[in-house]
Amino acid sequence: MNTRSREAVWVLLSGVFVDTKNTEKDLLALGRALQRTGFSVEEIETILRREVAPVCGQWMVYPGAIGPWPMFDEQDLQKRIEEHLRKPWYKPPLFNAGLMLMPGVKREWKIVRNAVRSQRDA
Repeated sequence: MNTRSREAVWVLLSGVFVDTKNTEKDLLALGRALQRTGFSVEEIETILRREVAPVCGQWMVYPGAIGPWPMFDEQDLQKRIEEHLRKPWYKPPLFNAGLMLMPGVKREWKIVRNAVRSQRDA
């Protein structure tokens, strides 16, 4: 997939980390949008764990410290993820796949993942 497609996945997945409550309807719509990117559910989960969660998840550690935010700035998000990806492999971020174990992220990803899969099967 091209870089633009991957960046679209970054922006879509960042919605799991916003400081607002995602409804099930929102998450199902997110799953449908991710399905249209052409990435498999496994590829999307890898992008979530290795690229988006280490960057966006940092903001979940101190919720409310900067006030609620409904979305990430796309250009800033892309810049931060690109910087993260340029880091040497031996300097992993402090926050990585562990964020996937946070109850909110885990619950929301399960709904999104199932929506992506059900769209593929339809």
